[in-house]
Parts: sequence; C-alpha cells; structure tokens
Amino acid sequence: MGLGAGAGEAQFQRARLLVGALMQAGVRRAVTSPGSRSTPLVLAALDAAAAGLDVASIVDERAAGFFALGQARATGMPTVLICTSGTAPAHYLPAMMEAREAGVPLIALTADRPMELMDCGAPQTTDQAKLFGSVVSHFAEVDLAGAVAPLSLRALRRTAVQAVFRSRWPRGGAVHLNVRARKPLERSEAVESDRLAAAVDDLLGEPLEVGPPMVGPDPEALSEAVRLCRRAQRGLVVAGPLPLPPSAHEAAGDVFGLGELSRRTGFPLLAEATSQSRFVEGNAAGETSCLADCLGAAWAADGGSGLPVPDLVVQVGAAPVATGTQRLLESSGAPQVVVSDGTWTDPAGLGSVFLLGDVGTTIASLCSGLESTSPAAAAESWRRDVLALCRRFQGAVANLVAGSGPGGFHDGEVIHRTVAAMPSAAFLMLGNSLPVRLVETWVGRTDRRLWVGSQRGLGGIDGLVAGFLGSLSTGEFPAGALVVGDVSLLHDLDGLMATSEYGDGPPAVIVVIDNGGGRIFERLPIASTGVFRGPDGRHWLTPHRVDFSSLARAFGLPCALVDSISGLEREFAAALGRRGVSLVVVRTVPGALAQGEEALSRAMASFSGS
Repeated sequence: MGLGAGAGEAQFQRARLLVGALMQAGVRRAVTSPGSRSTPLVLAALDAAAAGLDVASIVDERAAGFFALGQARATGMPTVLICTSGTAPAHYLPAMMEAREAGVPLIALTADRPMELMDCGAPQTTDQAKLFGSVVSHFAEVDLAGAVAPLSLRALRRTAVQAVFRSRWPRGGAVHLNVRARKPLERSEAVESDRLAAAVDDLLGEPLEVGPPMVGPDPEALSEAVRLCRRAQRGLVVAGPLPLPPSAHEAAGDVFGLGELSRRTGFPLLAEATSQSRFVEGNAAGETSCLADCLGAAWAADGGSGLPVPDLVVQVGAAPVATGTQRLLESSGAPQVVVSDGTWTDPAGLGSVFLLGDVGTTIASLCSGLESTSPAAAAESWRRDVLALCRRFQGAVANLVAGSGPGGFHDGEVIHRTVAAMPSAAFLMLGNSLPVRLVETWVGRTDRRLWVGSQRGLGGIDGLVAGFLGSLSTGEFPAGALVVGDVSLLHDLDGLMATSEYGDGPPAVIVVIDNGGGRIFERLPIASTGVFRGPDGRHWLTPHRVDFSSLARAFGLPCALVDSISGLEREFAAALGRRGVSLVVVRTVPGALAQGEEALSRAMASFSGS
C-alpha cells in the first residue's frame, strides 16, 4: 500500500522518521561528515534541528567519531554519526572500539548503496554489512527506499528506538545502522503528496518512553562482600576510571558514594583522578577526610616496605592506571570485591566477589549492608598509617615543585601547575601514556571540583583532541583543559579540524607537553636495550621537527610556547580568559622527569611534615 510520495520525498520522509524516532528515544546530538549518499539522512537531521537536534559538521570521519564520543561521554546519551558510503564509515572504527571498551553509547548511521549495486563494480561500493564486527553491540539494516506501508513505518521507528536502547543496555557501547538509499537522493522541489509526511508526523506524535533498567548487585554476592568488609583489618577502596555523571554541573560531591563507603568500612579511599572522586570541593561529603591521594606512588617512593599490604581491596570501576597502585595490589595478593558496570574488571585475577551492575546503585547497597557495622579496631590504625604516608608524600612533592628541582622543568610539574590553575567545575582531560599516569604522582587533592575525562577504554592516543572538544561542546562545563603529549597531538591533527565547529565555545586549552617524542617508552624495559639507545630508538620515541606555532596558525588558533613554570602559569591563565580553542606548548627538559621521580624517594626520606 503506497502513500503517494515521489521516490526522493519518500526517502526523505523515512529518514525523517528514523531521525525523529532517535530523538524520541533521547538523542539530542548528531555529527555529520560530507558525502552524497548520506543526503537524505543529513536533510532529515537538519529538519530535526528545529525540534532541538544539535547538528555539527566535521569533514574527517575519524575526528567526527571521537568528537561524537566526547559528547556522549559528557552527556551519557548517544550522539548519532552520519556519513556517506565506501571508506568513510571505516574511519569510525577507532571511536567505535573506544565506545565499546569504555562503555560510552554511540550510534553510527552509515549511508550505503542499494542492493542492486552490490558486487558489480559500482563506484564507492563495498560490503558495509557488519563492517564493525563484534565491536558493536547491535547491527541493523535500514532501506530508505523500502516500503512505506504503515507496518513498515512502525518497524523503522522501532529499529531507531532499539538502536538507542542497545547503545545503553546492558552497558554503553557502539551501535551500527547501515542505511541504504537509492537515487534520487534529494527532495523534489515539486509539490508532493503530504500523505506520507502526515503518517510520519502521526507516528512521531505518539508517546514513547524507553530507558534501560537500573540493575543492582546479586543479593548473595552482596552479602559476601559485606562479610569480607566486616572482617578486613587493612581494607582499601580503590577507584579506577569511572564515567562522568549525567548533568555533571548539577551532580553532588560524592557522585558514586565512595566517600560514604570509606566511612562505613573505615577503609582509606584511593581515588584515581579519573574516578571523579579525587578533585572535590573542600570536604564535600567528607571525601577528603578519607582520601589516600597518590597512595600507589607514595608506597613505591617509600620503597614498598614502610606499610603493611592490604588484606582486602574493594575495586570500583575500571582497573587502576597508576603503576604504583597496580604493584601495591598485586604484591598484596589480597582478595578483591570488584564493583563494575558489567565488564569483567579483574586483570590480575584477584577478584573474589563480583558486584556487577550500576556502580552507584551497587555502592549504595553495599553501604546499606554495612549500616549497623563498626569498622574493625585494627582498621583505624591502618587507615591512620596510610593517610600519614600520603601526607608525607604530598609534602615531598610540594617541596620539589616549589623549587627548580633536579634536572630542570619536567612533565610532572606541567601536570601539577595545570591542575592547580583549573577553575572550579572545569573539565580536565588527560592524554594517555604519560599524562594520565603522571597525575597519580604529581597531583594530590584539590579544594575545587574538577571533572576528569579520559579515553581509557583501550588506552590509545587516537582522537584525544576531538574527544576533548566534543565533551566541552555540550555546555556541561565552564572551561576545560586537555593535557596531552606532543606525539598524541600529532596523531590527532585531524582532531584540530573540529576547532572550526567548536568555534567560540567555552575556553578550551590544549596543553601540549613537548618533550621530543614518546617518553613513556623510557619507562619500559625496551629503554635498557642497545637498540633503543642508538639511532633506531626513534622507532619508539618518534622524535619530530614540527613547529607548533606554524601548526596553530594553519588552524587559526592562538598559540604560546613556554619553557618555564612562570611562563606556563601566565599563558594558561590567558588562554582560560578567552573563548574557543588555544594551544599552550610546554617545552620540558628530556630526562628531567626521571630525575624528578628519583628525587621523590630522597625527598620522602627527609620530609617529616604531618
């Protein structure tokens, strides 16, 4: 049964139904990249802009993918990607992989050729079905030129709603809808029958509410976790990377209840920067009274022998990033209560009890089970010793960064000074490799709430710039800073193309640590080999000759080059004072970081402050 519309108009109306149903299910943002075959989808997205859909345009699909990923990370709802056929959708793969591993919802609408053009040498045509394989949690085919009978239209609406649901349940991840379209791809300028448009309007006018259920932990597993916590004498709550809360600007201080869990158990809280529980206002919800900031680094700098190892670990979120923390937990061999949103987060194989489901709900249930419990008497002595070690370490760090330090200006000082200068409620994104690790050594608690983003799903350096700008573009934060290495920036030059779309958004400062290459490899076993120390070491360190000032000019961005603490503080403050994207390139002294870390152990031995 037809509804009287021409071919081009019918495709547009079906695309309008698809995009409209995505919005009904909660989508509020779309990112397009240019192309012909995607024309009906783009026209539908632009039509939906009048109903509140925010539509961005980024030329490069790889950058578009990470920009959308950043938006979804900040909002908790999927952003929709729209691209043409051929190799275009393949550039989404890195962002789709990160979405899967990090639990971030993302939906790709990839335009495709009709079936009659497959396997016959038609241009820009390849097999896009299941292009992303097991990376996506859901895949479906959509034919915009298909039937327009009422049942077919309802099926299309259902497909859109299912895509949003599956991007969020049972855990956030990527979804792929492969959307086939036939020519003509444009709407006709002639007057068309409005019967199909009216049918689409009627469907989009029907009420629709769908959302993933809130899952709590298994009761038996929860009881066992409570029993272990009551028995432990040297327990430790360890929070690795955790997601940003929806509407971060409205979120409470103790967003996941970790401070409350620490008080109920008497366990110190080792909250990594990416846990959203390290940088809080003053004593918000009491977190700072139990916060064992930088414990892993403090334990390692102290030689690993000045503190008894924990006898129970409550691991919340993803596995910890800091090497010192990893070694502390592995050396203890202590059983672990693993609290996760659904992933099997147990790389060391120490998990004894797994509490899988919504993290906030699980922590609340665990606290409820411990309500009538007083921490073991020995736990207080252990907690006192842990916090004393952390204070001694922070005193040593403060002494070192207050002076010039051995070896000169280094990467750890860049992290320390940048975080210290961040305004309240700002967004801090940490590049992978060194920055996300260095913050666990050189930056303790703050008296301001900072929200921290990272791309720790796979821990790669793909798309860091685009992801940062995507998160800030949502309007959730008053300002933001990305601390990233020089190699990571160069790896995401296409991400700088997103700066034109970002425009005069909130101050977005990209702090580039220019240390002459991938310095994290100097911390790995390869660094002790002859091949690394010789000319062939460039295959790991990847030194470059890029003039960052010229690079910034090419993208129309203000850029400052600094090589001192005073220069960093001055230019960072200036960049925070202007809207849009700025680069602050910080030249550090190669090798100075290693000397600074060695000095920490000596400084701890001599520091006696409390």
